[in-house]
Amino acid sequence: MFLTERQKEFLSHIFDDYLKNKRPVHYTSVAQRLGVSKWTAYDMLKRLGQEGYLSSHYALNEKGTPGRSLLFYIPTPKLARSLGREEEHQHEEWLAWKEKLLTQMERLKSLSSRERDTLIEELTALLPEAQGPTMCCACLMAVFVAYLRSVSEQGMKLLRQLVDLMTKPEQRLSLLTGTIVGIVFKNFQPAALPSGTPELPEEKEGLMTGLVDKFHQYLGRIDLKQHRLLATFLDDLLQVVC
Repeated sequence: MFLTERQKEFLSHIFDDYLKNKRPVHYTSVAQRLGVSKWTAYDMLKRLGQEGYLSSHYALNEKGTPGRSLLFYIPTPKLARSLGREEEHQHEEWLAWKEKLLTQMERLKSLSSRERDTLIEELTALLPEAQGPTMCCACLMAVFVAYLRSVSEQGMKLLRQLVDLMTKPEQRLSLLTGTIVGIVFKNFQPAALPSGTPELPEEKEGLMTGLVDKFHQYLGRIDLKQHRLLATFLDDLLQVVC
């Protein structure tokens, strides 16, 4: 699709509004900002959505009738590429994703053992929402740290100490998954566990080893800059749960 100057104006406004307010855009706000009728804005956003520049979803209208949903739009990577602002879009998407994961992890310390298992399942269920290998890695890292915090506080403390001693991003990330694999194998031998250590079903242990393998597959698809980003995110995770 060839973009007209008018369409570019709409897309640029939507992109700026989304980055500034950190929330999806409604066509009425676009109409007010650009001085067009709400129907003109609605038709334009609908067409741009059909062309892949915007993704649409429904959300409850906080100011309107209870239960009523409104149609909102979010910029897509295609929009960012068309404006030459792909890196800016990726950065904002990363910040939003990181905040979402850390908010979930903040609950960990106050949860019971069973509730922690539920949180691990909820974090794992977020994986399909991740956009790109870096976000997938971050989601899996949250799962790993939640798992480790649930089954071995001593292992968590040791991980924190060792991470602080390492400067290379790849070493930090490998240490995390190595620790998880070690705990998994240890949990296959219940007699070797300290008294009071919760035992997880074997299927959950198998799930963890599969997620570790998936993590390294994603990790192989990103560059050193993204490795550094994830290493810093590991610091954030450990700060939240320790």
